[in-house]
Amino acid sequence: MKWTLAALYISLAAPLYLCGQQSASPLQTPLQTPLQTEMTKVEVLVADPDLKLAVVAAMADSLQVHRNHVLLLRKETGQSFAAIFVSELRARGLDDDAILPRLRAIRRKMDGSTAAPQPVFMVSSGVDHNSAGTVYSLVPQIGFDSRHVAAVVAVPYYRTSSASVSSGGLGDIYVSAFLRGRTAGFELGSSLTVGAPTGDRDRGLGAGKVTIDGAATIARRVRLAKPWVSAGFANSVFNNVGYQRPYTTDGNAAHFSGGVDFTMAHKLTFGLGGFGLAPVGTQIVYSRTMKAGSSASAFGQTNPPNGGGMMPGGGMGPGMGSGGGITMPPVTSMPFYDQAQKLVVNSSELRDYGASIWLSIPLYSGFSLNTFVTRSFPFDLTTVRVRVAIDVARLLFPRKHF
Repeated sequence: MKWTLAALYISLAAPLYLCGQQSASPLQTPLQTPLQTEMTKVEVLVADPDLKLAVVAAMADSLQVHRNHVLLLRKETGQSFAAIFVSELRARGLDDDAILPRLRAIRRKMDGSTAAPQPVFMVSSGVDHNSAGTVYSLVPQIGFDSRHVAAVVAVPYYRTSSASVSSGGLGDIYVSAFLRGRTAGFELGSSLTVGAPTGDRDRGLGAGKVTIDGAATIARRVRLAKPWVSAGFANSVFNNVGYQRPYTTDGNAAHFSGGVDFTMAHKLTFGLGGFGLAPVGTQIVYSRTMKAGSSASAFGQTNPPNGGGMMPGGGMGPGMGSGGGITMPPVTSMPFYDQAQKLVVNSSELRDYGASIWLSIPLYSGFSLNTFVTRSFPFDLTTVRVRVAIDVARLLFPRKHF
């Protein structure tokens, strides 16, 4: 009986106790105001190292001050960037109802999950030089970009200058799609590039077929350093990894790269790393340093007609002259891309690996200068690249944060 009365008492008292707790809770844990909630969301964006400066720049634009002014206030006051933004607007006489839309506008610009995709219109021009020759490139790209997804269409033009040939033309038009995300502090990315056979393979401008290249990257920022590794697989090799090669191949290959980027003052980025290329199976090589139908020779002389399809080392040997007392050098002393414009090689002859260093310098809003030095150890090639990139979208819409 006592247990029955106790249970009845608890069943009646419990609802009353809970009601009392619910009515008291607003006084004990007051809810955040809409402005405070929005400030918290903005601070989450600021915590992302890749978005921090963009958020600060957006705040500076809204306040109509230089970005360095906001950074200085952060250093002097120790407040969060969101709190600084709100304090500055309050000091100008705005109330919370007027500040809230401005704060939301900044978040919408930065938050890829809610912001509309931004247009991409880039034009890059570069020069790649090594002992094999010099390649000039002009690559306009157009597409869209958001925080997690991006896609571009590129129409490359190349011009090659070497001891044997000087020619240019349209390369393989390609479409690249990118996926990006973050998990457990790591940045994950994947890309898929599909090229159309628009480049003339007789001039080494394409493989003469539809090309596909898929790759995945993982990175993690550690203060000013950002180490990363990447791996991919393609059915053609050109400038997939490491450097722009003096040849194009029709054949499968796995490629790998890794390194670390260092962010320095004034948005300078310095990096160093390495790369590797592992072709699979028989490869058809289309040289960019030889004319179509030609093969290597001394003093401009050519080999017999079947030389155009010779294997490396399978040409004329020492002492096999062509008249006039001229002795032909051994074919094995020449790089395979200087033996013929088109030839078939084993995958082992195309294996490549090396090291690279690079520096990116922002010249002006929408302009950047990029320099690369790459060393291929098996091919004994040191390639120097200088490239200028122009962000046309940023120039046309300077108030946007593309």
